Amino acid sequence: MRHTKKYIQEKNLPEIFDLSTDFFAHRKKTEFIEGIHFFIPPNSSKTKKAILWDIEALDNWLRGNQIDDEIKSLLDRK
Repeated sequence: MRHTKKYIQEKNLPEIFDLSTDFFAHRKKTEFIEGIHFFIPPNSSKTKKAILWDIEALDNWLRGNQIDDEIKSLLDRK
């Protein structure tokens, strides 16, 4: 899967994965892990928080490769 972007906003996920935003929103913080599949960039706004999704991590999750990649991602953090 090739993309020019590494991260994407939740509202744009259907363009890449052909799945509804609800599919991702319902799995947020249960199956999709903050810091691996998505993250909230620093923002001074108290009301509006952007959420960016890691396209490669989502692709791996959808293909069933998430465990190895999640462990590698956690081990690579120092």
